[in-house]
Amino acid sequence: MSTTVSIILPAKDSGSYLDRCIESVLSQSYTDWELLIINDSSSDNTAEIAMYYTEKDTRISIHDSSARGVSAARNHGLELSVGDYLCFLDSDDILDPEFLSELTDLIGKENADIAQCSFIYLYDDGTKTGNKEAVSAVYKGQTEISNAYFSGMIGQINLASWGKIYRKELIKDIRFDETLTVQEDAFFTFQCCMRASKVVCISAPRYYYYQNPGSTMNRPFDGSKMQYFIVLDRELDLCSKNSEVTGMIMLRKLITALDLTAQVIRDDSGREYLGELRDIALSTSDIIDKNIRLESRVKIKLFLLRHFPKIYYSLLDSRRPKRV
Repeated sequence: MSTTVSIILPAKDSGSYLDRCIESVLSQSYTDWELLIINDSSSDNTAEIAMYYTEKDTRISIHDSSARGVSAARNHGLELSVGDYLCFLDSDDILDPEFLSELTDLIGKENADIAQCSFIYLYDDGTKTGNKEAVSAVYKGQTEISNAYFSGMIGQINLASWGKIYRKELIKDIRFDETLTVQEDAFFTFQCCMRASKVVCISAPRYYYYQNPGSTMNRPFDGSKMQYFIVLDRELDLCSKNSEVTGMIMLRKLITALDLTAQVIRDDSGREYLGELRDIALSTSDIIDKNIRLESRVKIKLFLLRHFPKIYYSLLDSRRPKRV
């Protein structure tokens, strides 16, 4: 028996690529779905394109979100959804025709709470590259799922809300934090994973992830990226009783502080945050040093950052690409 999947699609000034995104939904071999297009007060022809498709297919509807951002748009979609399963689709991305079919089949056969596929990077010039780190695996229980979540940015359970199908009963009261401008989907995904009993992943790429040069991940460093630590601290609060999971989060916090330090130097932007990033890295390393075996290269970075910060920053600066 077919089960309805609610596809939540926030759209903000998406007129240049919204049609290809919607067409990829219409091309799904699995047909029991609803597409909720949440128009976030677009100033281009996004609404007109969406309206065209609502007239073309009754499974598609358009709703307004009053310019409150992508998190509010996704939350609005959650409130409106009627499906037993949920998935999130970004307006510049594309679904493989078998995305819904394979993931709904997988989540049903495995009796899982979340099913995830791999993805392909999609570029403006039409080129595509695959995620070579993707694996097919089943993860059970909070510690095992956390291990997969924190094992790498894209290798196992990735941080994004897209590329997955969720059982709606799993999500319940979980919502996207509308106060965050970065990592809002990572925090949502983390909360869902911590509530899940089983997460199943396949290495087959069934989601096309558009690489937007202006996205948060591709922008030079700015102060909003310090919100990464707000998210990590909230994750620590959620898992305070599980020492293995908190250890993983602390390690991610340390690596994030080091990575952002390198980005500040590389981009020559936000140097006023170097002191705060150093404090976060050193205080975090003091806590985890006795419980987690750090890689030698991380230990060297921490030694230099603690005792010779100016030398450490100069080394990072020497590796920065020189402007011509």
